[in-house]
Order: sequence, then C-alpha cells, then structure tokens
Amino acid sequence: MKKEEQFRIVTISYIISIIGSFVLNFLKTNNLNFYGILSAVKVSSLLTIWWLFYFKVGWKIPFLNKILYRVNLSGTWYGTYESTSFDTPNSYNGNIVLRINQDFLNISIISYTEKYKNYSYSEELKFEEKSNTHGLVYVYSQKENNPFDLNARNGTSDLKVLKYEDTYKLEGEFWTILGSKGKLEVIKVSKNIVDSFEEGKKLYNESKYKDKRRRKK
Repeated sequence: MKKEEQFRIVTISYIISIIGSFVLNFLKTNNLNFYGILSAVKVSSLLTIWWLFYFKVGWKIPFLNKILYRVNLSGTWYGTYESTSFDTPNSYNGNIVLRINQDFLNISIISYTEKYKNYSYSEELKFEEKSNTHGLVYVYSQKENNPFDLNARNGTSDLKVLKYEDTYKLEGEFWTILGSKGKLEVIKVSKNIVDSFEEGKKLYNESKYKDKRRRKK
C-alpha cells in the first residue's frame, strides 16, 4: 500500500463516518443540531486516530494485524550466499547479513558481507494466494567496502518468506548485471536493526539458531 492509498483510506473513512453520523442523527431527531454535528466530528476523529495508529503500530500486533495483514520482516537476518558466474567456472560463497527496515507502507533492505554492502532501491512484498506464500523481491546497487571503488553493481533478489521454528527464513535466488547467479538463505535472528556485518554476526552468535544450524550440518 502506497502513502496515497493510506491517505485515501483515512480520508474516505473520515468522510463516510461524518455523513453516516449526520444521517443517523437526522433520522433520530428529524433535524441537525450542534450536538449532533459535534458527535459526528468526534466519532470521525476517533476513527481517523485508529487508522493512523494501525498503520504506524497496530499492523504489527497479533490479532490486529489480521485486519490488513502484512508480513513483518523488519529486523536483522543472518545466513549464507553462494554464486557462480556465467563467464567463468569460479564460485563464491560466504556469510551475509540483511538489515530490513519496514513499516506498513515501505520496506528497505541493506545487505552486508565482509567485502560488500548492497542498498535496495526498488522493493515489493508479494503474496501468492494459491499457495498462500509471501515473497520479497528487490533491486539493489552494490558497492565494495573500499572508498576507491566507484563501480556500481546492480542486481535483483527474489526470495520466499518461510516459517522457521518461531521466526522466519528468507531463501531464493539473485542475479547481477555482471552475469552471475546465486542462492541466498538467511534467518531472522533479531528485531533489532544493525549497521554493519560485524553487528549482525554478533547477534547471530548470541541467538539460539547458531547451535541448531551447526547440528544440522
């Protein structure tokens, strides 16, 4: 939902509630008086406050989030990636941290490795009704953690949102304009937002998922 859509919902709800209150008051008293108008404004204001609260906080709260459900991915994710190039037989793999900052209207992703940092600039949360699955697609620009590297490397990630014990897992594929393709798998390890690969790795090491991934290996 875009900001324009949110504003439209709040505005329409406000107008409809005022008109509805006017109509009910008129049918009841057969006239419009000051107290009836004041009552209509109060009801409409409460409804507006409710929607503003919902779009800011309520969509994250259990039970309330079912009104207009949107999967909450905000937090720190940790996992692995591996990629291959179409031009060379070389393959690359390593650990990766995803920093996802989300509200009801917007979502942004920054990913960190020991060498690179990716910034998303086009994001979309998907929902496939037939399979009842959520997904995340985003386009990103990558820069090396080197002030002398001026080359931008663009790519696209297409990830599925999966339940993993009491948290979520993102897994899927990514492609880059340099002709490489890879796989990405990360687990949400914290609701906190980090600003570096080292911070994300620390949260993962402090989480309960570290030992479980080791046992699976």
